[in-house]
Amino acid sequence: MTEFNRVPAYPLSLGERLRCRRREKGWTQDQLAANAGTNQAVIQKIENGRSLRPRKIDEIASALEVTPSWLMFGEETNNNINTEARTVAEAWSRLPEPFRSRIRAEILHYSQTSLSN
Repeated sequence: MTEFNRVPAYPLSLGERLRCRRREKGWTQDQLAANAGTNQAVIQKIENGRSLRPRKIDEIASALEVTPSWLMFGEETNNNINTEARTVAEAWSRLPEPFRSRIRAEILHYSQTSLSN
């Protein structure tokens, strides 16, 4: 994966980064969608800022030859995430919102409790 986060000229939003990288590759939205296994409407929503947490982000990032963290946040994250953390993150991404809020609150509660002991 290319480290695009080191280039300060890249845009700040997910949609802008996606559009900029897609254009660098010379692709239309349809071409990117085909390479990422999705459809053009998904790409259009992301580029227009109407989809801030797309489900196909890994596939889109792979097609664009960038990391999902760069595409989502404009920076690389530590690629040395252990297997347990990765498994939890993958499970988290599949949870519907009512569960996420409850679990997030519990995690924050327990992390604060453990820090104060």
